[in-house]
Amino acid sequence: MALEAIFEEDFVRGRIELQAGGASAETRARMEWQIPQRTLSPGYYRYADHLFRLDAERRAGVGFASAELAAFEADGLVVLDRARHAFEHRHPSCGACGIRQENRFSPECCGCHVKFRRRGK
Repeated sequence: MALEAIFEEDFVRGRIELQAGGASAETRARMEWQIPQRTLSPGYYRYADHLFRLDAERRAGVGFASAELAAFEADGLVVLDRARHAFEHRHPSCGACGIRQENRFSPECCGCHVKFRRRGK
Protein backbone atom coordinates (compact mmCIF):
# COMPACT_ATOMS: atom_id res chain seq x y z
CA MET A 1 0.00 0.00 0.00
CA ALA A 2 2.88 2.36 0.75
CA LEU A 3 4.37 1.75 -2.71
CA GLU A 4 1.06 2.52 -4.40
CA ALA A 5 0.70 5.67 -2.29
CA ILE A 6 4.18 6.86 -3.28
CA PHE A 7 3.48 6.23 -6.97
CA GLU A 8 0.23 8.22 -6.74
CA GLU A 9 1.95 11.06 -4.82
CA ASP A 10 4.63 11.31 -7.49
CA PHE A 11 1.98 11.25 -10.21
CA VAL A 12 0.06 14.14 -8.61
CA ARG A 13 3.28 16.10 -8.01
CA GLY A 14 4.22 15.69 -11.67
CA ARG A 15 0.76 16.84 -12.75
CA ILE A 16 1.08 19.92 -10.52
CA GLU A 17 4.47 20.74 -12.07
CA LEU A 18 2.91 20.61 -15.54
CA GLN A 19 -0.05 22.79 -14.61
CA ALA A 20 1.72 25.30 -12.36
CA GLY A 21 4.34 26.58 -14.79
CA GLY A 22 3.83 30.30 -14.19
CA ALA A 23 1.62 30.09 -11.12
CA SER A 24 2.19 32.19 -8.04
CA ALA A 25 3.47 30.67 -4.82
CA GLU A 26 -0.01 30.96 -3.34
CA THR A 27 -1.59 29.10 -6.25
CA ARG A 28 1.08 26.39 -6.09
CA ALA A 29 0.41 25.96 -2.37
CA ARG A 30 -3.30 25.49 -3.09
CA MET A 31 -2.50 22.97 -5.80
CA GLU A 32 -0.34 20.97 -3.41
CA TRP A 33 -3.45 20.20 -1.37
CA GLN A 34 -4.27 17.74 -4.18
CA ILE A 35 -1.38 15.51 -3.08
CA PRO A 36 -2.82 12.52 -1.22
CA GLN A 37 -2.01 12.42 2.47
CA ARG A 38 0.00 9.48 3.77
CA THR A 39 -2.11 7.24 5.96
CA LEU A 40 0.32 4.49 6.98
CA SER A 41 3.02 4.46 9.62
CA PRO A 42 6.26 6.19 8.51
CA GLY A 43 8.13 2.88 8.73
CA TYR A 44 6.26 1.54 5.71
CA TYR A 45 7.40 4.50 3.62
CA ARG A 46 11.01 4.14 4.81
CA TYR A 47 10.94 0.48 3.79
CA ALA A 48 9.45 1.47 0.41
CA ASP A 49 12.31 3.98 -0.03
CA HIS A 50 14.77 1.19 0.74
CA LEU A 51 13.14 -0.97 -1.95
CA PHE A 52 13.33 1.91 -4.43
CA ARG A 53 17.08 2.24 -3.75
CA LEU A 54 17.62 -1.50 -4.19
CA ASP A 55 15.57 -1.44 -7.39
CA ALA A 56 17.56 1.51 -8.75
CA GLU A 57 20.78 -0.40 -8.16
CA ARG A 58 19.31 -3.49 -9.81
CA ARG A 59 18.20 -1.48 -12.85
CA ALA A 60 21.64 0.11 -13.07
CA GLY A 61 23.13 -3.34 -13.45
CA VAL A 62 24.39 -3.95 -9.94
CA GLY A 63 24.04 -7.68 -9.37
CA PHE A 64 23.03 -9.09 -6.03
CA ALA A 65 24.15 -12.49 -4.84
CA SER A 66 21.51 -14.49 -3.02
CA ALA A 67 23.42 -14.04 0.24
CA GLU A 68 23.42 -10.24 -0.11
CA LEU A 69 19.65 -9.82 -0.07
CA ALA A 70 17.42 -10.81 2.80
CA ALA A 71 14.30 -12.77 1.87
CA PHE A 72 12.09 -9.84 2.85
CA GLU A 73 14.05 -7.58 0.48
CA ALA A 74 13.72 -10.02 -2.41
CA ASP A 75 10.00 -10.35 -1.70
CA GLY A 76 9.76 -6.57 -1.48
CA LEU A 77 11.34 -6.16 -4.91
CA VAL A 78 8.73 -8.53 -6.35
CA VAL A 79 5.97 -6.49 -4.70
CA LEU A 80 7.56 -3.28 -6.03
CA ASP A 81 7.47 -4.65 -9.58
CA ARG A 82 3.80 -5.60 -9.17
CA ALA A 83 2.91 -2.18 -7.74
CA ARG A 84 4.76 -0.44 -10.58
CA HIS A 85 2.94 -2.49 -13.22
CA ALA A 86 -0.42 -1.84 -11.54
CA PHE A 87 0.32 1.90 -11.48
CA GLU A 88 1.39 1.89 -15.14
CA HIS A 89 -1.82 0.05 -16.02
CA ARG A 90 -3.94 2.63 -14.17
CA HIS A 91 -1.99 5.57 -15.63
CA PRO A 92 -0.67 4.60 -19.08
CA SER A 93 1.75 6.94 -20.80
CA CYS A 94 0.92 8.69 -24.06
CA GLY A 95 2.57 7.07 -27.06
CA ALA A 96 3.27 10.50 -28.57
CA CYS A 97 4.63 12.56 -25.67
CA GLY A 98 5.08 10.06 -22.81
CA ILE A 99 2.99 11.90 -20.21
CA ARG A 100 1.08 9.64 -17.85
CA GLN A 101 -2.70 9.91 -18.13
CA GLU A 102 -5.25 10.36 -15.35
CA ASN A 103 -6.73 6.98 -16.22
CA ARG A 104 -6.64 4.45 -19.01
CA PHE A 105 -10.01 5.52 -20.41
CA SER A 106 -9.06 9.10 -21.36
CA PRO A 107 -10.16 9.97 -24.91
CA GLU A 108 -7.15 12.25 -25.46
CA CYS A 109 -3.76 13.00 -23.95
CA CYS A 110 -3.75 15.56 -21.16
CA GLY A 111 -0.36 16.83 -22.37
CA CYS A 112 -0.26 16.94 -26.16
CA HIS A 113 -4.02 16.42 -26.76
CA VAL A 114 -3.53 13.65 -29.31
CA LYS A 115 -6.73 11.60 -29.67
CA PHE A 116 -6.47 7.99 -28.51
CA ARG A 117 -7.98 5.20 -30.57
CA ARG A 118 -9.93 2.53 -28.79
CA ARG A 119 -9.06 -1.08 -29.47
CA GLY A 120 -11.31 -2.68 -32.03
CA LYS A 121 -12.20 0.63 -33.68
